[in-house]
Amino acid sequence: MGIPRLQYWPFSTSDLYNWKTQSARFSDNPKDLMALLDSVMFTHQPTWDDCQQLLRILFTTEERERIQIEARKLVPGDDGQLTANPDLINATFPLTRPAWDYNTAEGRGRLHLYRQTLMAGLRAAARKPTNLAKVYSVLQGKTESPATYLERLMEAFRQYTPIDPEAPGSQAAVVMSFVNQAAPDIKRKLQKLEDLEGKQIQDLLQIAQRVYNNRDTPEEQQFKATEKMTKVLAAVVQKEHLQPENTQPRRSPRHDNLSKDQCAYCKEAGHWVRDCPKKKQRGQGTPRSTPILVAQDED
Repeated sequence: MGIPRLQYWPFSTSDLYNWKTQSARFSDNPKDLMALLDSVMFTHQPTWDDCQQLLRILFTTEERERIQIEARKLVPGDDGQLTANPDLINATFPLTRPAWDYNTAEGRGRLHLYRQTLMAGLRAAARKPTNLAKVYSVLQGKTESPATYLERLMEAFRQYTPIDPEAPGSQAAVVMSFVNQAAPDIKRKLQKLEDLEGKQIQDLLQIAQRVYNNRDTPEEQQFKATEKMTKVLAAVVQKEHLQPENTQPRRSPRHDNLSKDQCAYCKEAGHWVRDCPKKKQRGQGTPRSTPILVAQDED
């Protein structure tokens, strides 16, 4: 028996349209297109031409060039190690259509190696320069479950750093971000734990979930807020009820409605209170006589 012919399913226009519209941009979220191409490589067995069509439809020019550059860095040599031999790189990952016969063992082998190298370049291009600010910007939402929050955080580590968040050596970094960027009530609970950096992320996730489950429901929060407001209003009403009616602050009559040269004591014009003759008379009463010593001449 001869070598079976290549099983080939060309892409339909609807396939390409659906893949493009249903997948996020590679630069924004490479995970979608990486998963899609993993599946397409297996189900459709694309030729070199098909791969170029996928690159043109699903990726921008800049993304496509970055994928090809990264792929050509990952071409294996005859010893299985990465090679810098330009002839071998061009033969394994050509940028122009190769003369491969897919119905021969050699042609199929070259196509298989091309697909593998293309996917390796895709994964390498998906790794962006380290940007910890993107990781630190992942904050737990007010109503977001701890599990969903952790999933977003770990995805940020994968996308914006070279850190594998599931690797044992990365646990400390993941733990500290999970705690510091958690919702305030969960953060307070986790920060009180002893040997925090030595905790496993799954242990912290369970504790965070318990705090999350013990929160008041929105209905309970609304009821408590209404009850508090009712108490405040009742206290205000009671205070107003106890205050005597027509109570006005006392005002000193001393200087009310006085003109500039009017006495504040007798209310007459022409002098001030310190010079008021009526006040002096009332204050002094009958003047006391002052003894006078009279010198007498001796006879």
